[in-house]
Amino acid sequence: MKVLEVIDLSVSVSGRIILEDISFSLDKGEVSVLMGPNASGKTSLAMALLGHPDYKVTKGRIILNGEDITNMPLHERVLKGLFVSFQAPPEVSGVRLGNVLRDVLRKRGLSDEEVEEELSRILKLTDIPSEFLIRSVNVGFSGGERKRVEMAFALAVNPKVAVLDEIDSGVDMDSLKDIAGCIQELNNRGVAVLIITHYKNILNYIIPDHVYVLGKGVFRKFRDVSIARLIEKCGYECILGEKCDLMRRKNSGR
Repeated sequence: MKVLEVIDLSVSVSGRIILEDISFSLDKGEVSVLMGPNASGKTSLAMALLGHPDYKVTKGRIILNGEDITNMPLHERVLKGLFVSFQAPPEVSGVRLGNVLRDVLRKRGLSDEEVEEELSRILKLTDIPSEFLIRSVNVGFSGGERKRVEMAFALAVNPKVAVLDEIDSGVDMDSLKDIAGCIQELNNRGVAVLIITHYKNILNYIIPDHVYVLGKGVFRKFRDVSIARLIEKCGYECILGEKCDLMRRKNSGR
């Protein structure tokens, strides 16, 4: 079942086309990965899906759970079930992490008792110490802690689609394992997950259903996660330009 459909999407920023004719879909309960070099447009795609006003859709459609959200305001997209993580999670001084997480859980209709039970479960899944709940959001947090907080928000929101923008960057191995475990939990709940990355480390813990590669105006879909290893050996230009001898041998069965 398709939860998110992106159809012939073109996006501009400050009048300059950043993405052109992008089409893909995310199915319920599937995990997909979007890879690409820096400045290839990965974050631009995430921002366009979210409805950030700086990222203008010049062509195409975005369909969420059967509803066209192309021209829908950002906050309405979130209410419809779209979650996009921060690539660089900001500090929010004076706002306690626990208060935000509890408010999100209450908006799901949970009772006070259910809120505390779910919050305890989220802390366990993300390996966030309970004392962090009384601290301001991300203030004094390490890179790995901030990314685990992003996963806590994703779990609390329980969206239909979760777009995780470089959720694996700047984290140590223990945090990476925790993040992978949270992604698996979202997957088990039936959430469609898109992981945006330019590293392959997260793929040591997550086996995606699809791998997309974006770069230099080219957008390609692969079903075999081993493409990530080929990228590491050959580089993005070789893969996107279909110049990779290793890939040709693989596709020909040699």
